[in-house]
Amino acid sequence: MIYFLSLLALTLNPFVWKKKIRNKRFIAAQTGRFVLGLLLVFLMTYFRLIDHTWQAFLSYGSLFWGFFLLLDMMYKKEKTVSVNAAAGLLLLLFFAYLHFLYPLTVTKAKYDFAAAKTTIVAKPEASMDEQHIPVVPEKYARYKSEKVLGELSHVSYYELGHTSLQKIDGHLYWVTPIEYSGFFKWLKSHKIPGYIRMSAENENANAVLVKKEMKYVPSAYYSENLKRLVRAQHQTPILFDPSFEPDESGKPYYVVAYGYYQKLRQIPEIQGVYVVDPQNGKIRNYTLKNLPGFIDQAIPSTVAEAWNTWYGENIHGFWNKLFAQEDMKRPTEWSQSDEVNGVFDHNLELNWFTDFTRPKSGSGAMVGYSMLNTRTGKMIYYASANGLLNGKSAMNVAEKTFKQNKYEAGIPNLYTIYGQETWVVPLMDSNHVLRELMLIHGKNENVYSAETDKRTLFDSYKYALATKLGDDHAVPTDSALLKKMTGSITHVYRYYDEEAHQTVSQFMVDNNEKIFTVTSGQNPYSVFLKAGGQVSFQYVDTNERVSAVKTLQIEGKK
Repeated sequence: MIYFLSLLALTLNPFVWKKKIRNKRFIAAQTGRFVLGLLLVFLMTYFRLIDHTWQAFLSYGSLFWGFFLLLDMMYKKEKTVSVNAAAGLLLLLFFAYLHFLYPLTVTKAKYDFAAAKTTIVAKPEASMDEQHIPVVPEKYARYKSEKVLGELSHVSYYELGHTSLQKIDGHLYWVTPIEYSGFFKWLKSHKIPGYIRMSAENENANAVLVKKEMKYVPSAYYSENLKRLVRAQHQTPILFDPSFEPDESGKPYYVVAYGYYQKLRQIPEIQGVYVVDPQNGKIRNYTLKNLPGFIDQAIPSTVAEAWNTWYGENIHGFWNKLFAQEDMKRPTEWSQSDEVNGVFDHNLELNWFTDFTRPKSGSGAMVGYSMLNTRTGKMIYYASANGLLNGKSAMNVAEKTFKQNKYEAGIPNLYTIYGQETWVVPLMDSNHVLRELMLIHGKNENVYSAETDKRTLFDSYKYALATKLGDDHAVPTDSALLKKMTGSITHVYRYYDEEAHQTVSQFMVDNNEKIFTVTSGQNPYSVFLKAGGQVSFQYVDTNERVSAVKTLQIEGKK
């Protein structure tokens, strides 16, 4: 039925047809116009996969139909041809308005749409589980995945697809589908050998090939192309970029989000997903309310980027965005990366994260950050983050810490660790090999830990929180980290920390093998500690032999 639209390419003037119906040149011209119309419809539906809706016809058809109506000017001596030309000009003007002026008029509507999905809260209530915080950067995962790809037979047929963070069987992985490297490689192969998976939580893990042959993938051609397969069965909805998502057993699926536009194709609304089995091409339809449990990403990153931008920049409409910029905030723009990053919360639910800064160029502090749930589309904006380092500042701190090594910081993510907003920043060498891991306190860049392994990284960060934040009694907030002890001192050792300008006292108590550390900045009476004295204290419990004291009470001293 869609190809009947190609009839609009013909001259739609009955007086012209009546006079020139026997003219061979006229018939040849009309045949050429009809063929051109067929070609345009084919290109838009088969290659662009345009939805078959009246909005799509208005958006694209106004350009092509207006062009063909203007062509009727070649018959300007015939009756009412000027009406055809005027209609064509109006259609072209309508196309220009629809694509260039109308979007400016719905700026506030875009903000209202995003704001309706957003809840504003203070800081997160719960800390993250440090066992499920990804410390492996995407670039390092792709570096190792390239090695695995190079081991395949006929490796020239294939290339790495888009790498994404996934939860599989309760653990976080970087998952990279294998794609065809070109049309002729697809002709020779007609099958993908599998996908590559690498732990995002274990920096010592290796990438592995999961052998699952696939036929219907985004880089295939003709009927084997993934989105063309979906469009052939579902012609009306808007189809968004697919995501690759294995289930809990490792079986691969492609998830294609679908939905509709509001405001004449200006505001995308996701309504559900088509889940495609790439092995046999079977498609299942799920709404957002009944998604299978293994699907992490129903909201594409491009849609999340748009919603965040509207929420931050469009608050008071177009003119405010352009001039006064009152109450405006801008999402961080990363180079060579998505503008939103995947972050799993303490419930292991994937969220699109981005931080917001003032519109002033070069601002190093954030004014807040958002977490957009990738399954529901609901967004939480954390307003208490005002004054925290933004992502680019965290990258600068990490790179300057290892300036002599010339390490490159990977894209950082903000997590709540031990009750504190903390940037997790990986550092790589020029070959994208992971070299260091850093945790940087969101408010105080001097409080950080940098280690080569994850366990020591988090233990060191506990110690840094307890010893370098001074009078910040909110640290650490997790009660599980703090333990109380009362005992008699058996050994004391002290030294002067010239960098911090304070005395550090280390002591041991009876029936305990740990060494406890307290500074004169925390308790000035700690310089008088001696063997035999009675003390009561709270300390930061780590897996190391040395533990930091949080509060100290010496017998006889208040």
